[in-house]
Amino acid sequence: MNDRRKFQRFPTNLKAYFPGLEEGFPVENVSWKGLFIKVPADFKPEKRLIYFELDLPKIGRIPLYGYIAHYGPPSEPGLGIEILEVANNFTPVWGLYIKAMDFLNQAHEEYERLQSKISEAAE
Repeated sequence: MNDRRKFQRFPTNLKAYFPGLEEGFPVENVSWKGLFIKVPADFKPEKRLIYFELDLPKIGRIPLYGYIAHYGPPSEPGLGIEILEVANNFTPVWGLYIKAMDFLNQAHEEYERLQSKISEAAE
């Protein structure tokens, strides 16, 4: 599969909150400029430009404006969102969070590499 994304995506367990709704929706993955939010199949915002908040662990909620770039298929309903703006000067917070996700991803890859080495040595 040819991935046209400019920024690396990271799997996550974040929640996204939309105005007027108490329920948070799971965020499947994030990148510097985009994310995928799992929503019910019948959840279709009226406009493609939307405001929402992401609840970052150990940090808090940050406000974002985005554009719904695509809707997930019926088998995996959701919103593929291009981030247009991190509101209220929270851009540095978002940048540090994404950088932390990259470090965690690198740590996981190193862990897997070492585990593989240990398994090979035990055989």
